[in-house]
Amino acid sequence: MTGDVTGDGAGGGVVPAGAVVAGEVVGPATGGAGPLAGLGGPLAGRVGDYARASRSAATWRAYDADLRHFRGWCAQEGLGDLPASAVTVAGYIAALADAGYAPSTIRRRLAAISVAHQLAHAVNPTGAAEVSAVWNGIRRSRGVAPSRKAALDTSLLSRVVAGLDDAVLADVRDRALLLVGFAGCLRRSELVGLNTADLVETDDGLVVTVRRSKTDQEAAGAQVGLAYGSYRPTCPVRAWRGWVAAAAGAGVPLAGGPAFRGINRHGQVGAVRLYSGSVARIVQRRVAAAGLDPADFAGHSLRSGFATAAARAGVTDRSIMRQGRWRSAASLESYVRAGRLFDADNPSGRVGL
Repeated sequence: MTGDVTGDGAGGGVVPAGAVVAGEVVGPATGGAGPLAGLGGPLAGRVGDYARASRSAATWRAYDADLRHFRGWCAQEGLGDLPASAVTVAGYIAALADAGYAPSTIRRRLAAISVAHQLAHAVNPTGAAEVSAVWNGIRRSRGVAPSRKAALDTSLLSRVVAGLDDAVLADVRDRALLLVGFAGCLRRSELVGLNTADLVETDDGLVVTVRRSKTDQEAAGAQVGLAYGSYRPTCPVRAWRGWVAAAAGAGVPLAGGPAFRGINRHGQVGAVRLYSGSVARIVQRRVAAAGLDPADFAGHSLRSGFATAAARAGVTDRSIMRQGRWRSAASLESYVRAGRLFDADNPSGRVGL
């Protein structure tokens, strides 16, 4: 099949040996009469724990939902779902395409079906020629360019943070979150996953340790440097320093815990870290206050905004990739292209019009 649809990309590779399917695919099971039944209870439990850790909890939940849909369709059509034949899977994805499902959704459901069969030690139908032919036809006839949210570049970000009030605790936190996320070219999960100890101020700026990321599932870790900004209102180092001081002044020292935490309606800082969805809501709320359309922006707008702004400023692709920890230039290409549309080499400005 063109394109890998046999995994989620994060865990990668083959499903752990010994994993079994119990009902829906919600992760490798640990009990019952499956391959792990011969192990002692505690050891079987640890085997199952490590097997589940091969993919994120969100991925297992997505697989579960996708398999429920597939099983419901098979039941409606009177077809077997596990094991499923290649013709059944080909018919299923054709039905999804006819119903208007996006190719990305169909691809994910193929991945779920593939994993379900691997876990059940059954022949995997998703790699069959029939499925490949239908999948490639769907991609050719129904493929669409991915819809991207707007990049929150330097000028827009400056406009957003200009409206924040340093006398309001939530504003102080959001200034730090937005500027650290932008300057560090951080993914949402990376940003909310930071602990206070992961941000260390030095003479040169702020050293941010990203302990786990989308492209670093084994938590090897990476360090990102955030230089002092030229302007105090948009300096990520000063913004972080201000948030630490403000939280301490509110009676909640951040040391030893999450860097970015929830604040209740009474203005009290909590002990629990923000989650990924919080970043999008903060970005959208702050851009709306700055007069921008919140529907155009999301949590990823910080990361894409940095890449776009850096490309526009003439930063090399290699340096942008290092800051954002992209593994390939292809992943960066769309952001770089947007940032360099009107650079000095733009031919439309050099033909004498």
